[in-house]
Amino acid sequence: MSLEKDRGFDLRSWIQCLQADLPIVVLCITGFLLAWLIFWEIDASLNKNGAVALYSLVSNNLGIQSVGGVATLGNSIWIPFVFYLYVLRRGQYDWTSALVLAVAMVTAMALSDILKVVFDLPRPFQEPALGISPRFETPTDHGLPSGHTTSAFTVATVVWTRYPTWRIPFTVLAIATGISMVILGLHYPSDIIAGAFLGVFCGTFGVSMARIRRHADHG
Repeated sequence: MSLEKDRGFDLRSWIQCLQADLPIVVLCITGFLLAWLIFWEIDASLNKNGAVALYSLVSNNLGIQSVGGVATLGNSIWIPFVFYLYVLRRGQYDWTSALVLAVAMVTAMALSDILKVVFDLPRPFQEPALGISPRFETPTDHGLPSGHTTSAFTVATVVWTRYPTWRIPFTVLAIATGISMVILGLHYPSDIIAGAFLGVFCGTFGVSMARIRRHADHG
């Protein structure tokens, strides 16, 4: 075994992860920045009108609770999914998938929190003129990107790559999670779009990391 392998997963390998799927990485970064630029710098009315329109779709308590349930599921489904893959499944492929998803989710949560602070943008219920009140919960951190949406799209991206037969339900859940966060008055459309691109980025990074590591171990 070489000294390179003994050092584990070094910075060079991390860079290789990004280079391996460079078109997707560039697309995600561009999409994230465009979500901020278009909806905040070019025409903020699109953001505000979109938030009000989706918020107005649901008004009864049962509907709000249902939407909140979808948002919660999309944000936390990775936990039982990792448990299922790592504990209840027996194949090496599923164990690796569990680790891939766990690493991707840690990356997603870290980047989401950092970017919230960097962009320092408000949530819709923090602007009284919109007439939006927080439903289901009242977060205190910044808005862009949506952490729930980032989590849901991270899971969907890993599943899309490693479990093709499960693509549709996880993708639908990710999209529904994003829409739910706007209906609940907790995010603008820009936050959702940015979170979706960030989630795809983190999921792709996790999958690429496993691929590079596997090649290094057998190289």
